[in-house]
Amino acid sequence: MQDNTDLTNGPAQAEDAAAPRSPVYANVHALRLSGNSAEAETGSTGLGATGRTVPVRPFSDRVEAVRRLQPQGLSRADDGVFDGDTTFDQAEGFRVGTFTILPELTVMGGATDNASGTVGGKSAGFYRFAPSVSARSNWSRHQLDLSLRGSYAGYPDDATDADKSLNTSAALRVDVSEGTTLNGQLGYSLSQEDSGTAETASGSDNVHQYNASLSGTRDAGILSVTLRGALDRNTYDSTSGSVSQDGRNNTVYSASLRLDGNTGAVLAPFVESSLLLRRYDKTCSDALCEKRDANGYQLRGGVTVDAGPKLRGELGAGWRLERLDDNRLKDLAGLIADGSIVWSPTRLTTVTAGLGTQFASTDIDGSSGSIIYSGDLRIAHSFSDRLAGELGAGYSFRTYEGVSIDETTITGRASATFALTRNIALLTTYSYRSFDSSTAGADYDENRIEAGIRIRH
Repeated sequence: MQDNTDLTNGPAQAEDAAAPRSPVYANVHALRLSGNSAEAETGSTGLGATGRTVPVRPFSDRVEAVRRLQPQGLSRADDGVFDGDTTFDQAEGFRVGTFTILPELTVMGGATDNASGTVGGKSAGFYRFAPSVSARSNWSRHQLDLSLRGSYAGYPDDATDADKSLNTSAALRVDVSEGTTLNGQLGYSLSQEDSGTAETASGSDNVHQYNASLSGTRDAGILSVTLRGALDRNTYDSTSGSVSQDGRNNTVYSASLRLDGNTGAVLAPFVESSLLLRRYDKTCSDALCEKRDANGYQLRGGVTVDAGPKLRGELGAGWRLERLDDNRLKDLAGLIADGSIVWSPTRLTTVTAGLGTQFASTDIDGSSGSIIYSGDLRIAHSFSDRLAGELGAGYSFRTYEGVSIDETTITGRASATFALTRNIALLTTYSYRSFDSSTAGADYDENRIEAGIRIRH
């Protein structure tokens, strides 16, 4: 009979009680899920390659979004899926009333060979501050999640190259009864348009996005029905203040009906239909007086994949059309494809893939708007509880309806994280970006490397 004395007595017992262990590494903390829906990522932005200067979202955001596809009521304790981060310094947070608060600060420094992200951009050094804080409720029923993330990258040699972003959101789930839930979400983000994209020819820089949605889901036997209403508003302004951008300000209202098959199979079908209204603040804001208000619809179908924690996700495709009021402008219409997949071949490795489609407004004369198709593939591996690494590649293709402008962006990145203490980790990242446009003289590429520390509790 095996002697278990060392496992049940003395210091070893206290250490195990304080830090649960994974069967893979004797000194790896068991995975604990945050369950913060305010941070979940669906679809893809091609690792930040969709015309906006935004930080790449954490690997764990998509893992969390896909975990939420798990049927309500099932335990999401340790599901064995590595979320891309070191576990030695995993955040525990502060308990404030019925909430757990998780603060974090990242400070980085580095160098780039194209600080402005344009043709002929100069090399420069930079620094970056990225604070964030999230909160999740600890209620027995219902759930409220809050998230705030910011980033500021400064260039000492040229302050005009500074990049800033902010993203804040709140998500509430109310369990009305068994099989019936209500979900509400509010969000705001601030980002900047890439200097190389065709949109910046008008002088725009800052993009403010506001969104709100409310949905209700009812499980009815083998069918689940979801009704959803949403509002998405975009406003634009120039940092120089020399060019008015309010002609681009618009709001999209949508109402959707989604039907999911509760078959219990690995592949479960769904269909979704939406009615769309796009309304601009100004109906005539340029010399051509193009009336860009639009009515439209979106039809989408696909499957959810649930093969246990090792393979889970959702894939969808369909068609979207926006018919503009101005007969001089073509319909903004095209195929849509979106999805998120998480594959966990081992407890130490996770692979994620994402697809996304965006329909964006524009003020380019003769154009109805643009369609942005993006995708990415990322792989994260845990070398130990202190060391984790990631490789990723992204792709984005943007085409404008009514004018001959196409833009392609390819991105790549490699990063490593080493947990120095229980609260401090060392970070390093290399990223590459290649921008190609049908507009002559607009192509550029950039190499960027940075290193720094992350502090969290």
